[in-house]
Amino acid sequence: MNPGKPSFITGKTITTQIVVASVILFANLLMVFVFKNKWLDETVFNSLSPHTTAARTHLFRDISFFGNHRFLVPANLLLIAYFIITKNKCWAIRVGGVALSSLGLMSLLKNLIQRDRPVMPLVDGITNYGFPSGHALMSVAFFGLLIMWTAEIIKNKAQRNLIICFYIFLVVVIGFTRIYLRVHYTTDVIAGWCTGVIWLGISVLLIEKLIPAKR
Repeated sequence: MNPGKPSFITGKTITTQIVVASVILFANLLMVFVFKNKWLDETVFNSLSPHTTAARTHLFRDISFFGNHRFLVPANLLLIAYFIITKNKCWAIRVGGVALSSLGLMSLLKNLIQRDRPVMPLVDGITNYGFPSGHALMSVAFFGLLIMWTAEIIKNKAQRNLIICFYIFLVVVIGFTRIYLRVHYTTDVIAGWCTGVIWLGISVLLIEKLIPAKR
């Protein structure tokens, strides 16, 4: 088996994920910018409003930290350092390439689309545009790579699936916190997840082509 390639996350699997995410993203874009339909965003906000409490807000602000650059920048740097120390060149390049390109893509899309954030947020100090959610996009990029790495190194199926489910759960919860805190619309978060999946898949496939892992 190729040690540089995930054991069950194959090129075919990644391509399928890209296609599915692309379809969802396209539908999301149509709903928001073509048909100007805010039903989903308003419905979710209306459903969450009665359940807003100071304790939940504090908890979700803490969880949201794991999708913030203050966590992701040092986390990515530590991961790159680990792969450099263990002489795993392919994975070091994957992490660095995906992290930097995802950050650039997020900034580009926000400034191109320029969608305002929701009114009356529960968090102060956020001034940039809202579409797509950077927390959603960047958490998919980072934890998605951890999922691929887990698929490669954990041989026990039960343990591997448990860890992968935890990472997926964390990505979902991070996205949800951004909606609860009213710093993003639901459609911002969906777009962030989809864009993250698409870009992560494309980046990994390109790196595999440019820098094949040693057999």
